[in-house]
Amino acid sequence: MINSLEGGGAERVICLVASVLAEAETNWRVSLVTLDQTPDSYSPSECVSRIRLNARGSLLRSMTALHRLLRRENPDIVVSFLTRSNCAAIACSRMARIPCIVSERVHTTSHLSSAHDWRLKKTLVRLLYPSADRIIAVSHGIKNDLIENYGVAASKLTTIYNPVDTGRIEDAARTSPSVDLPPDFIVAVGRLVPNKNFTMLLRSYAAAGISSSLVILGEGAERSSLQALARELGISDRIHLLGFAANPHAIMARARFYVSASNAEGFPNAMIEAMCIGLPIVSTDCDSGPSEILQGAAGEPKVTALTMAKSGILVPTNNEHAMTAALRMMSEAPNRKYFATAARKRALDFSLDRTLAEYRSVIGTSLPSLTSGRRLNAPA
Repeated sequence: MINSLEGGGAERVICLVASVLAEAETNWRVSLVTLDQTPDSYSPSECVSRIRLNARGSLLRSMTALHRLLRRENPDIVVSFLTRSNCAAIACSRMARIPCIVSERVHTTSHLSSAHDWRLKKTLVRLLYPSADRIIAVSHGIKNDLIENYGVAASKLTTIYNPVDTGRIEDAARTSPSVDLPPDFIVAVGRLVPNKNFTMLLRSYAAAGISSSLVILGEGAERSSLQALARELGISDRIHLLGFAANPHAIMARARFYVSASNAEGFPNAMIEAMCIGLPIVSTDCDSGPSEILQGAAGEPKVTALTMAKSGILVPTNNEHAMTAALRMMSEAPNRKYFATAARKRALDFSLDRTLAEYRSVIGTSLPSLTSGRRLNAPA
């Protein structure tokens, strides 16, 4: 289950995981539950039952509706993505004595620190997450944050990177874009929210003075302020806010390179997908995700200046000067050629088959914890 299937990396991944598990495990009945009744941007396989609740963004309504659902459906196991869904899943599954696996998709401390009710949300995570049967973190940085700051036992945690369906992405990249594009552009992908720090990206782009336009794929509350900033910086004619794209790969495949200015990530799906189609990468070294991907290892020290990593260029967060220099550096053809090759090679480490085998293993090993005579039916 997940909050909704509106546009986003977690939404795309849960549809993929649910669909492949339902198709591969013929003795499993898989239902995909959304807490809210917002429009879907993604659709699961026909093998997956679809259930829509109506919590309207409220944790209390989420818990109430989910409690009723679990009593009616009586599943063998619950697998949840995203913080609100995770909190509701843990609380309700404990009452129903159903095993619960949650997947944390963001670096909790960084992500929640920007929320208006961050103290309450951090308290809920600290109270509830240790009670989950298993927690899947999508990066080692997220895993370490949960151990160090939220009291989660290391034995309950496992890291499973997001899957990359290389064949699907390459096919999508070969199709014609659904929108008009500038002839020469770089691309950024993400919701238009403060954590993505598009404000810094626009300022750095203006200072870099590169010839390529900047295309941003994603929608959010900061659209108007970013448009105003582009006008103020004198770059509005070269900034293209194209909103949510059903097929971002057709657009990304035609870009010079991919750039991320985020202050917080969990595991940036769009970055991996860009690498899969050979896009060079410029990214901030935020708390989890980018460094693991571009350096190829967890636990590396934070970069303090522009750094040529193994598979891309890393810069410190909130550092306009370093991002400006990185944009200029990646605009040079020899650098793009080198990092395009490195990116494509690194993307092969995030195979769909390996990720789904790891999900099957975590789900399968959680089933024996069923208690009090619950029958081992197919997981729902």
